[in-house]
Amino acid sequence: MPQTAEKIWKKISQKVLNTIKIYVLQHYISEILDYFLPKIDIVVKGYSKHLPPYVAQSERDDLRTLAQLEFIETLKVWDPDKSQDLWPLAHARIIGAMRDHIRYITKSDPSRFYEWITDAAYLYMTINNRADVETHIETGMQLNQAMNTLTSRERKIVIAHTKEDQTFKRIGDQMGISESQISRIYKKAIQKIKKTLNPKF
Repeated sequence: MPQTAEKIWKKISQKVLNTIKIYVLQHYISEILDYFLPKIDIVVKGYSKHLPPYVAQSERDDLRTLAQLEFIETLKVWDPDKSQDLWPLAHARIIGAMRDHIRYITKSDPSRFYEWITDAAYLYMTINNRADVETHIETGMQLNQAMNTLTSRERKIVIAHTKEDQTFKRIGDQMGISESQISRIYKKAIQKIKKTLNPKF
């Protein structure tokens, strides 16, 4: 008799579980989200710390919404027989979803390229004379740190020359500085960036 019951349960367990999930999602999803929301917010906040401040600020709400949606999707696929605790799976999936979101907006949708990404990409290509910047664009952290070592004047000159393709003479005319001064500032800024990217340089 016990063996028969076990066989029957194996046949119907998945259907029973799915029925329960549907019922829970339809009637108790708000309560479940309220319970897990503090944990979800901690994950979003922790991930945002690894992004430049202006990117984190502009994307925080989207990341929070995305994290909540991914949590719901995790609840749909969660199998209590394999893991009684839902959160570890949800945590991993939320991190992955946020990473994919940042990767998408920085690589797949040019209309939403952020200044920190495009500037960093142009700098990297200029310094290394190469175009394979995908891995650096993906996080942007190393290049963002390098650019933060520049003064506002150095940054303006480097971006004007590398990104906007302006000549040193034109930049000098705009800033009221000689062409030779602009050249020296530019070379010094590039050296600072290289040193940040490669301390052994």
